[in-house]
Amino acid sequence: MQISERTSHLLKRLHSLTGVVPVGLFLLWHLFANSYAVHGPQAYNGIGGALAHLPYVQLIELFGIALPILFHMVLGVLIIATGQSNVGRYAYGANWRYVLQRVSGLVLVLYIVWHVWTTRLSPAVVAGDEDLFGLMAKQLANPWVFAFSVLGVVSAAWHFGSGLFGFAIHWGLVTGRDAQRAVGRLGFVVFVVLALVGVNSLLSFRHAAVRVFERAPAPVSAAGTAAAADAPRDGAR
Repeated sequence: MQISERTSHLLKRLHSLTGVVPVGLFLLWHLFANSYAVHGPQAYNGIGGALAHLPYVQLIELFGIALPILFHMVLGVLIIATGQSNVGRYAYGANWRYVLQRVSGLVLVLYIVWHVWTTRLSPAVVAGDEDLFGLMAKQLANPWVFAFSVLGVVSAAWHFGSGLFGFAIHWGLVTGRDAQRAVGRLGFVVFVVLALVGVNSLLSFRHAAVRVFERAPAPVSAAGTAAAADAPRDGAR
């Protein structure tokens, strides 16, 4: 089916817009919420339970998350199917960004379908099991599942970070070469930060996460140490 250049341009603008709002915003929130896993099962299950009990959560999931992601995915596949890459002839940075954006998009289609099926639609979650940390830990104990999850998280980080560049171009937010180069660098920084945060969250389910800005235990004074030493021990009379 042939579509006009005007329609194609409009669809690409809508695609880039939904990639930032609301899909991109959901990605940022999802990675932030997953970061609670760094503090253990209680913290992670707590944030998951709080989200599950939000008012109108089913409507939010359907109209604010599921349908926009589905629209973005379907339109993205159509754009990939009708697009052409010339990276073999012109290996410029922009062409590699074009290829990686579409490869990461295809990876995400597979990863999102699998991730939703094995988490949100899993029998345990549907039945009301609130041990989400245990569910994720059990899945990610499999090295192949862990590797696929890392690939999915890194692909999501790249797709969003690089997508910011496309969004700025399609909506005319940057026009000059210097401005476009600055947005490209910003997108790469966003990719690196989100990838590190996402992978660290995955590692937390395997008890190998890197903890930053962890609150140190309160220092104990000499008097407090002496008092603790003089305190009766269990069983002492």
